[in-house]
Amino acid sequence: MITTLIRKRALPLLVLASALALDIGVAMSMSATYDEERHLDYGYRTLFFHPDRLSILDDSKMPISALNAIPGAAARILENRDAAPRLVSLLRGFRVARLATVLATLALGFFVYLWAYDLYGSRSALASLLLVVLSPNISAHGTLVTTDLYFALSVIVSLYYFRRYLLGPTLRRACLSALTLALAQLTKPFAIYLYGVAGCILLPFVLRKLRPTGGTLLTRRTITIYTGLVLLFYLVVLNVGFSFDRPFTPLGEYRFQSVSFIRLQTLPVLRSFRVPLPYPYLQGLDMVKRNEQDGSTFGNIYLLGQLGNHLDPSFRGFKSYYAVALFFKEPIAIQILFVLGLVWVWKNRSLSEFFFGEGLLLLAAAILLVWLSFFSRAQIGIRHILPFFAIDVIIAGAAFVGLNAMSPLSKSFLCLLVLWLGVSVASYYPHMIPYMNEWVYRRKLAYKILADSNLDWGQNRRLVENFLKTNPDVITDPTAPVSGRILVRADVLVGVTETTPKQMLWLRCCHEPVAHVGYAHLLFVVRASDLADNSICKQ
Repeated sequence: MITTLIRKRALPLLVLASALALDIGVAMSMSATYDEERHLDYGYRTLFFHPDRLSILDDSKMPISALNAIPGAAARILENRDAAPRLVSLLRGFRVARLATVLATLALGFFVYLWAYDLYGSRSALASLLLVVLSPNISAHGTLVTTDLYFALSVIVSLYYFRRYLLGPTLRRACLSALTLALAQLTKPFAIYLYGVAGCILLPFVLRKLRPTGGTLLTRRTITIYTGLVLLFYLVVLNVGFSFDRPFTPLGEYRFQSVSFIRLQTLPVLRSFRVPLPYPYLQGLDMVKRNEQDGSTFGNIYLLGQLGNHLDPSFRGFKSYYAVALFFKEPIAIQILFVLGLVWVWKNRSLSEFFFGEGLLLLAAAILLVWLSFFSRAQIGIRHILPFFAIDVIIAGAAFVGLNAMSPLSKSFLCLLVLWLGVSVASYYPHMIPYMNEWVYRRKLAYKILADSNLDWGQNRRLVENFLKTNPDVITDPTAPVSGRILVRADVLVGVTETTPKQMLWLRCCHEPVAHVGYAHLLFVVRASDLADNSICKQ
């Protein structure tokens, strides 16, 4: 009895406490990344009821960032009252602003545990919780002032309560599901896809009757009520989140920038329609669409040595981008456990059980991957599919079902996988953004596979400054061929951030780094004789 209680409560709490310590270590180690300041600024404006989008870089910023801005807002209030100057200085630091995201990461772990517990039981739930805590991509982006982790959390939470509604369609569960779906819309513009996921699941109930195992029967009447609640919460939550900023503005008065929204605006039947949504929300969807089309807010797209011009409208992205990124950035041990989990699901689930469990999760993951792979040009990092990493560790928990009854060989194999995962992640800690699995055995050559926020997102600034203090002879990011010791950012080396990608061709094609600083900065040694003999350098 006592042992069971410890396993069910104390062990998960211990894992979460360990996650908190590990994530704080990651958050404290990184310098401010490129997007954090803009997210934090938008959070401040939202807190003070000014969620307007002031520049094109505000396109995907969302009200959820107000959580990160709370410490800074408190600092402003204290400063205006000339109180606690040391506390003001502490609260203004961006590392304190990251604490809200770290707490959201713990919440993600908690809901991963709940999902796995409902599907597979306590042991598998504990295993899934441990896997999500050790997931380097969750840890990397769950410690920043951005919205990627919030988006992942909202996907897992909203699907959890949607499933509970499916299994028992009471009014209370319908309200909880509608509320969490609406709250998800405050995390990322693409969160609107969750309504599509819910629609795909509900459609069979409209066409035919299906009874979930252990649940009650959904009817067209209950679905109609649920749809009404979803619409109601959608409108209310968005208006509250965006401070009731100009709702019911006629569609014709919006200043759209994307071709798609401008065309919609010109339709006579819609031009005078008063949109019941806050102005910045629809404005943001339009800006995201426009910036995705013209590439004005991101750099060149890089994959496996190939560079796509973000300003070229004919370049439609790499269809294999996220598949390749997953292969190299997801720990191999988790990949194996995910496959084992799928095998268990295939062998043990009925169609109905699958539909209301893993099917719901896999559908959400599949839509996310397919859409961003085939219909998005903004392929700038695996962080955009962060919900996938939470979903796959839930399903990986199935590999631990019936652990006590397994053979010693099977138990040893699972333990070795978890140990492998821990050692792999620890070997990078606390540098989680550039994590690559063991398929990249020469880590200083990771730039040949991926770049951008997969590797170099500005997180190394303090590390580089310290390195240059002790190595004053090192030249950083030269704009022309030069001899000596040269330190180059990965994004500069491969051409992600350069308007003239061939600028570093002389270094990239003819030399290999001898070392790295924080994995994202590469150190080269170039001799004067190498420049004289190199035809590329002479061009």
